[in-house]
Amino acid sequence: MRTILKRVTWAGVLAVSVGAMLAVGTTAARADAIADFYKNKQVTLVIGTGPGGAYDIHGRLIGRHIFRHIPGPPRLVIQNIPGAGSIQAGNFVYGVAPQDGTVLANILNTVPLVQILGQASAQFDAAKFQWIGNLTQESTIVVTWASTGIKTVEDAKRSEVVMGATSPGTLGGMFPKIINQIAGTKFRVITGYKEAVAIDLAMQRGEVQGRAGESWFGDKGTYGEWRREGKINILVQIGPKKARDLADVPLLTEVARDEDGRKLAELFTSPSIFGKPTVVGPKVPADRVAALRKAYEETMKDPAFIEDCEKIGITPSPVTGQELEALVHHIFATPDNLVQLARTATE
Repeated sequence: MRTILKRVTWAGVLAVSVGAMLAVGTTAARADAIADFYKNKQVTLVIGTGPGGAYDIHGRLIGRHIFRHIPGPPRLVIQNIPGAGSIQAGNFVYGVAPQDGTVLANILNTVPLVQILGQASAQFDAAKFQWIGNLTQESTIVVTWASTGIKTVEDAKRSEVVMGATSPGTLGGMFPKIINQIAGTKFRVITGYKEAVAIDLAMQRGEVQGRAGESWFGDKGTYGEWRREGKINILVQIGPKKARDLADVPLLTEVARDEDGRKLAELFTSPSIFGKPTVVGPKVPADRVAALRKAYEETMKDPAFIEDCEKIGITPSPVTGQELEALVHHIFATPDNLVQLARTATE
């Protein structure tokens, strides 16, 4: 019996050893193939908004570092393709751009929601994007300009508040309407602004009274400065948990009046987990998707990247491509009655 056990054990060790060597060889060959593909290539990171806003800041931050972690390494360029709440950028990377891993896109975190709500004629299926990663789970905010006198959700229940947005399918377009539904506020949304910076200028001119959906960068961001100077009021924050420096500002889930409202609030908190997600098209080969995901994860740990994050008030809290993919499928499984309620609220 001992002889047989010994023979079997050594046979197993030999098999494992041979298998491990083959696996190492296969992995090395794949790595070489990826490096050979990307060497001297140009990789484009498409940003689905105009210059100057939070998406542009995040995208350019990632672009400055991720190329070093892609085997090769390739050159990386940034291209802004704004329009229709990232639908134009999504259409491009999904059906127009090369499906070879040389084009990535940072798209709006509302894209899965917009699709299930039927708010835009997208030429893609968000569930078929290959999700690369997200830099951080974030808090987004709903603000009013201080001179309006609208300081709280309760104030917004008593008076109409005009909010600016780029399009109906953005956070700025949807959040005010969702808060109307779940809390009884009187937000009125005006869309058509080209980019976030234009809405900020409209607030300062008094053209609109507030806006929603801007990322909270704490004291490092423009909104942090405006809050310190008393120029804005923050009515609501949207995220999986409260920002450390917004402990006195209610979460979206906390302003809901009933259980249906709470469920809607949870659904519309999902963009905060998506953050500023990076995707590639549906036909990019699996080994290149894996390499890009690995490069993204390595970038999140890069000391130079982390230092740059600290400079602009971003605390990395990465979400992997696999986790984003699972979240998309969870959203697409939302019960029909809740989807209909959300559609009615955001019309």
